[in-house]
Amino acid sequence: MNLYPYLKAIESGRTINATRFITLLNNEHVNFESLGVAEFVRHERYFIHISNYDLFDKLLAKYAPSRSRIHAAKQGNSHRHSAHSAYLTAKFGVNAQTLIAIECTPKKTPEEMSNFDHSTPVILIENSDCFTFSEDFIVAMELEDIGAESLIIFSSGNAITHKQTQRFLSQFERVYYCPDYDLAGLEIFETLQKQLGDKIIFTMPSNLACYYGHCHKPDKQQQFIKALNKAHHWRFDELTSLFSKGLGFIEQEIFLGEECEQ
Repeated sequence: MNLYPYLKAIESGRTINATRFITLLNNEHVNFESLGVAEFVRHERYFIHISNYDLFDKLLAKYAPSRSRIHAAKQGNSHRHSAHSAYLTAKFGVNAQTLIAIECTPKKTPEEMSNFDHSTPVILIENSDCFTFSEDFIVAMELEDIGAESLIIFSSGNAITHKQTQRFLSQFERVYYCPDYDLAGLEIFETLQKQLGDKIIFTMPSNLACYYGHCHKPDKQQQFIKALNKAHHWRFDELTSLFSKGLGFIEQEIFLGEECEQ
C-alpha cells in the first residue's frame, strides 16, 4: 500500500492506523520518530502531530500520484506513470519478411494508427521466439486458417495493456490473445477484456490439457489457486484441466518443440 493516503489524511487532520503507517515508513527506511508523534484516539486510530514539516513535505511530494512520466522519474521511478505512447512490433501474415512498427498515441484516432481494415484478425503473441517462429506457433494454436491474413503483434507481456495500445486494438472485430498459461496471462486477458469485451479471445489449442507434464509449480501456491479460480470463472475448460493435471503453469514456447503427452 502507498504512503500517500496516510499522508493526505494526516495533512487533513484525520485519524489513521498508526501501526500500519509506521510499518510503511519503516519499509521506506524512514524513522517515524523523526517525523512526529502519535496521539491515541481509539483502537487503531491515532492523530499524528508532525514535528518535522520539511520531511513531511518531501514525503508528500515523493509519494503523490505522478502527473506525468517526467514527474514520476523525478520521484525516483518513471514506471509509476504510464508512458505517453506505446509502440508495437507486428507483421502481416505468418510468412511476412518485413516488420511493421505501429505508434499508438493519443494524438491519433485508432484508425490513423494503421491502415488495416477493421475485419482484419489480430493475433497477439506473448513471447519473442513464438513471434519469430509464428508459422509453427500459429499452427499449434490452431489458427492456421487465418494466419496468412492476420496482423500478428508481439504483445510482450503486460505492455499490451497500455491505454493507447488498447485504443488501437479496439478498432478490430477479433483479437486472438495467445498467452503463457499462468496467472499473469489470465490477468492480462482480464485487463484487455474490460476494454475489448467479446472482441478478445483467450486462445488455447484443443489439446492444451495433454501438455500437463510440462507444467512447473509457481513460487507461491496462492498464485496457482488464483489462476485456477480464474480459469473456472471464464469456463476455460482445457486450461482448467491443464492446471488440475499439472498443478502448475506452462510457457507458450513449449508449443514450438514438444510433443503432446497423451
